[in-house]
Amino acid sequence: MLASGSSAFADWTYNPSTGHWYDLTPTGLTWTQAEDWAAKHGAHLVTINNAAENAWVLAQFGVSGQGLWIGLYQLPGSTEPAGGWTWVSGGAKVDGYSNWAPGEPNQYTGSPEDCATMYAPDNANGPGKWNDDQCFILYILGGVIERELDPAIPTVSEWGLVVMTLLTLTAGTIILVRPRRARR
Repeated sequence: MLASGSSAFADWTYNPSTGHWYDLTPTGLTWTQAEDWAAKHGAHLVTINNAAENAWVLAQFGVSGQGLWIGLYQLPGSTEPAGGWTWVSGGAKVDGYSNWAPGEPNQYTGSPEDCATMYAPDNANGPGKWNDDQCFILYILGGVIERELDPAIPTVSEWGLVVMTLLTLTAGTIILVRPRRARR
């Protein structure tokens, strides 16, 4: 079954300062795909509440030259570029702690940049600083996901997989041990 501190789907890292568990999504996902993947694992893209958590996330998951999706997005219809930024977890709007790089958010491309990334540890704009970016880009390393419950406690999705696996194995066992009918 599931070992303590692990999940059937991911290798989670515990942050004792927050009491939450963190992991990375697969690479090559858009922001929305990363959030969907997180939700299937009882999580959401990370909500960063203070400088210590931001530094911890960067230290644990930052990779040279690679940005990370975080759970910050801009509500549709918000004043560009800085209005309406909120956390996907349902947490408060960004009016307390933020770690935007200088000049960000800026909608640099001229197209909507409604999803946030965290810069890599070696980024010239500031290691661990935040950037607004287009939600559909795929060059991001992955998304940092966060969940409050211990991954050793399966989510509904994980239980569904366990039950389906057991049913499949049971059905296979029944077929394997079913006696053959005599031929007439």
